[in-house]
Amino acid sequence: MADAPFTVEEADIRSAEFSDDAIALQFSAAFDGQLLYVPAWSAWLRWDGCRWRPDDTLRVFDLIRRQCRIAAAAAVVAHPKNGDAMARSITSASTVSAVERLARSDVRHARRAEDFDADPWALNTPAGVVDLRTGKMRPHRRGDLFTKVTAVAPGGDCPRWLQFLREITQDDQEAIDYLQRFIGYTLTGSIEEHVFLFLFGPGANGKSVLVGTVAAALGDYATTAMQDVFTVGRSDQHPTHLASLRGARMVCVTETEEGRAWAESRIKSLTGGDRISARVMRGDPFEFNPVLKLWIAGNHRPTLNNPDPAMRRRLRLMPLTYVPAVPDTKLPEKLRDELPGILAWAIEGALMWQREGLGQPEVVRDATAEYFAAQDSLATWLGERCERKAGAEMSSRAAFEDWRKWCTSRGEEAGTEKRFAESLEHHAAKKRKKAGVMFLGVRLLPNESGVW
Repeated sequence: MADAPFTVEEADIRSAEFSDDAIALQFSAAFDGQLLYVPAWSAWLRWDGCRWRPDDTLRVFDLIRRQCRIAAAAAVVAHPKNGDAMARSITSASTVSAVERLARSDVRHARRAEDFDADPWALNTPAGVVDLRTGKMRPHRRGDLFTKVTAVAPGGDCPRWLQFLREITQDDQEAIDYLQRFIGYTLTGSIEEHVFLFLFGPGANGKSVLVGTVAAALGDYATTAMQDVFTVGRSDQHPTHLASLRGARMVCVTETEEGRAWAESRIKSLTGGDRISARVMRGDPFEFNPVLKLWIAGNHRPTLNNPDPAMRRRLRLMPLTYVPAVPDTKLPEKLRDELPGILAWAIEGALMWQREGLGQPEVVRDATAEYFAAQDSLATWLGERCERKAGAEMSSRAAFEDWRKWCTSRGEEAGTEKRFAESLEHHAAKKRKKAGVMFLGVRLLPNESGVW
């Protein structure tokens, strides 16, 4: 005779040793040290031998189902009279879900988000954990609570990488040493320098290859962000966009649109160590202290609305102007083969940074100073040659002509009219009229100096 369909009331027939709580305790005992749960991320993590990785294949539910089947079989043996009904109750979807929810809070599993990846001087690699203060390696430990690991173990040489650096810096050893120190600093969770690096230059000159290769070696420690996170976009970023920055030591942005302005407040917060609030999709809000080093590579330099001392302390602009006559299309593949050696070279860079400091090569000092001078020039021109007044308007063409003459009188480059208008748009509202593009609320002053 077939068993009667299971009804909710049948759950009451289960004895205490087969309750949801009892099965959850059995599950937690069986997988102590193998599974963790983070409420802020709404996520289970499992130990894979070198780090705690997200359970993105629902392995936990499979293990709980197995635990329920074991309990169901035991119930049939322990209770011959109503064991079959108990077994149906124990293996039901509602019991599996209940056991999973109960196990989340077990002290053997539950962890806070801030407990993970907390040591700024430890770099987790497939071969072991590198102490970046000494360069020495030790075995993995579950208690380190790493969720991140580099893509490769350090070791070996990287001759093509070193040749590549000589090419893109045009044999500037000072610049190469700086890159090694900056990459070494990037390996750490320290943010004491409070700086970010902007690699600027024409296309096909190695910027993206440089950033991509370092990111490839860092593995989980590197992530890519949309430019809208660090430049002024059309809307504020959702907090889930910031969640991916938790624990990231390298954040890469490889495209910059012309006419964008830096999101200065967010850059200052993320590079200055201010505590950030974020959340994962369908998860609770959580806070973290960013440890990221921002690497931006682009053909266009975003503008600054406020070139204040805080941004001067943070921005490091490194021009890369070399363009190979015949590009090596196999270069990324060749460099991938050298990732272990590149990581070893970067670890040496971390030790160099601690010994010598980050410093700045001449090429970075000059390019950064020139950039800020250009940003300051527009503000100076506005103060000297313009007046803010309600109802006033100023022709973009007339403004550029005045700007061009003003720059010439100071021995400065005026740039293009398009770039000028895009920069001016951050200081005044723009409107298209029949007479052309007009800037509102501002007007040109008469040229009383007689210089032009």
